[in-house]
Parts: sequence; structure tokens; C-alpha cells
Amino acid sequence: MKKRYQVALHVIGWLIFGAWIFYYLQANRALSVAKVFDVAIGLSFQLLIFYFNWYVLIPKYLARNRIFVYIAAVLATLSLIALVRSPLDFYVFREFNPGMKSLYSYERLLQYVLGGLVTVFISSALKVTGNYIKNERRNKELENQKLMAELAYLKSQVNPHFLFNTLNNIYSLAYKQSPETPDAIMKLSLLMRYMLYESNDTLVSLQKEVDHIQNFIDLQKLRLREQTSIKFNIQGNLDGKQIAPMMLMTLVENAFKHGLVSKNEVGIIINLVVGSDYLLFSTINNSSTHKKREYGGIGLQNLRRRLNLLYANKHELALEEKENTFYATLKLYY
Repeated sequence: MKKRYQVALHVIGWLIFGAWIFYYLQANRALSVAKVFDVAIGLSFQLLIFYFNWYVLIPKYLARNRIFVYIAAVLATLSLIALVRSPLDFYVFREFNPGMKSLYSYERLLQYVLGGLVTVFISSALKVTGNYIKNERRNKELENQKLMAELAYLKSQVNPHFLFNTLNNIYSLAYKQSPETPDAIMKLSLLMRYMLYESNDTLVSLQKEVDHIQNFIDLQKLRLREQTSIKFNIQGNLDGKQIAPMMLMTLVENAFKHGLVSKNEVGIIINLVVGSDYLLFSTINNSSTHKKREYGGIGLQNLRRRLNLLYANKHELALEEKENTFYATLKLYY
């Protein structure tokens, strides 16, 4: 909370408290010039207790878990204030209080101390609650900053890995002097534009993510021609749906990395099903080139971490190999 807002709240709070006291006196027909002066003196002492506890005792003792020292300091402060206030009341207001016979009385001193304890309790409760809220807000901000830094790091791992594979593909076309090399470079420029400019947001439209996958597949087809069967099936309405950028590309890249075999094999099948409150994405490819140790490679580890950060308790990831075929299924819930 900004300092000026905090000051404004304190001023308003004390004004309301003072107004309530005068309203009470007026309602009980006890309002007089002397009584107003008496209330003003008493309120001044309460202000002194409130803010001495707020700015001195709590930071110095309570905030440092010196509980017993804090209690002793509070009692000493209230006793000192009671000893100072009692003579003031005796000499100034004695004529309005005939029952005030002595400079110090046990009952009056106890009354001052107990009244001060109420003020200390309110001051401490407000201060501790405010500090808790402030610390929670600070911790949340630090957690968000840490999360964004980690996501940025993970994304920085995705992009070089992705670009390395894509540039290898274009190099292969250029080495063969393929006339489709310019098309491949254009596809790469579209992929680069998406990664550099459109994937910086936390969420992007699902349609853009699908277009990015399609551009990647088209780039792969330029290199593979008829060597591998590639199918990309989409079901459902993509309009209005959003997803974390580059979330599906790991599975797509993984499928192309391990599924490039004869067209008589399974090839690569990519399915996207969009429901009203979920997204189901799956890849199927031949696993003859898979190695068990690669299932937990950097790409899939990266994917799992991003899912845990961005879709905690809202995703299901299943990886399975069966009869030389590798199945990867990712389900996201909106």
C-alpha cells in the first residue's frame, strides 16, 4: 500500500473514532467544554501509545520474535504514561471530578494501563496484519518473477534446439540444390516470426499455434517428400481457444525425430481434438529408432516442467511404446 493511502486510512480511522466518542457524549448529555478538553487529552495519549508501539516497539522487539522483551517494554511504556497522565488529570480536571482525591490512585493508574493495553492490542493487530499482507504480496511477486524467469529459461532452451533441427533440414535441401529451398527459407521465416514476436505472451490463440505446427510440417515435407507418411488431423472448433505458445511442438518434433522411416511403416500421425473445456493432442510414430533413455530427454523434460508451471493439475501427459509404435498424448483442461 502506498504511503499516502496508509496515512489517509489512519487519519480517517482516528476521525471516525473521535466522532463516535463525541456522539456518545452528546447522546448521554455529557458534552461540555471541559469534557471535550478531557477527551482531547486522552485521545492524544492513545495516539502516542498507538504509534510508539507501531513504529518503535513492534519493529524493535515483536518483529524480531523478542516476545517477552516486547511485553515488558509495553508494560513499562504504559506505566510511564500513566504516571505522567495522572498528575495532569489531577491538576487540570480535579474541579470537574470531585471524587479525584489524590495525585495517584491505584484504580486510576490501572484504568490508564488497561485502556492503553486495548490501544496496543489494536495497534499490534493492525500492524501484524498489514505486514502479513505486505509479505504475502511480496512473496507472490517474487514467486511470479521466479516463474517468469524459469519459463523464459525453458523457452530459451526450446528455441535453439528447434532452430538447430530446422536449419539442418534447410541445409540438406540446399546441399541437394533443391528448387524448394526458397520455400523452406520462407517457412523458416514464418516459424522465426512466431517464436520471436508472437510466442512472448503467456497465452496465444490456438489457431496461431496450429498454424505454426502446420508450417513446421510443411517444412519437413519439403525435405522428406514421399519418404514418410505424414497426417495432421484436426477436430473441433479452434475459435476463441488459447494455449501456452510452443507447448505442443515438443511432441511434434519428437515424432519427426523418431518417426522418419519407410512409408510402409506407421509414419507420423498427429491428431488434435478440441472440446468445449479440453484439448487433446496426440502423436503416433514408428519407434524403431527410439531408445529408452531418450524418453526422458531434454525436450520432454522441458515439456513436463512447463506443463507443471503453466497447467498445474490441469493436464495429463502419457508416453507409451507398443509394438514398435510410440504414442504421446497430451490433454489440457481449460
